[in-house]
Amino acid sequence: MLPELRGSTTLTAVRRAGISLLVIAIIGQLGWLAEFVLHTHMSSLRTVTSALAVPGQPHAPLFRAAELVAGVALVLAVPPLLRITPVHSSARATMVLVGMLGVLYLVRGVFPLECRVVAGGGCAPDPDPSLGGQLHIAASILVNVFCSAGPVALLLWWYGRWTIAPAIGVGLGTLAWLLLVLDDFVGPGEFAGLASRGQMISASIVLGAGVAYLRKTGGDRTARMA
Repeated sequence: MLPELRGSTTLTAVRRAGISLLVIAIIGQLGWLAEFVLHTHMSSLRTVTSALAVPGQPHAPLFRAAELVAGVALVLAVPPLLRITPVHSSARATMVLVGMLGVLYLVRGVFPLECRVVAGGGCAPDPDPSLGGQLHIAASILVNVFCSAGPVALLLWWYGRWTIAPAIGVGLGTLAWLLLVLDDFVGPGEFAGLASRGQMISASIVLGAGVAYLRKTGGDRTARMA
């Protein structure tokens, strides 16, 4: 547990640590954007972002490292965020969601997806995955849930213009879920990649809003203490 905050200097240091870790997490979450400049053999429309880290694929270590970095940053961000967010259940629940999302990224990074590349840049899952493959699938399902739950949690305690980013997150998350439903009708995997990338963008927008929120509220608090 962090020591009790005493004065604006300590408060500023904790706030900067939380902001820095969130920025690192955003960079890790958006690491899949490197696929647009690297040759991956994967279809952005048909393959989920975690498929980029499948062992044996070009640049797999890079994409795997990006997810691990995002996970570590989110987990480490929780203690400072808990010290500077409002002390009420909705805010605390949001911070817990942030940490748990980080843990899920770590699980996916440690246990990569088990699949093989097929024609058209798709990724056919192993019909008999190992325990690690099963953990990856379970973590991916929960990532989808958390990317939707996080913005909703923020809407419970953010007000005014601060609700814009979470609302966008809810909208993108809902669209991603609709794409997955549509995927069942037009063929498995046809829109999985688009839905996955939409969810990562949604989560990054929400975390970016969190960075802006911490900078704004932290600046106001420091000014009052001066």
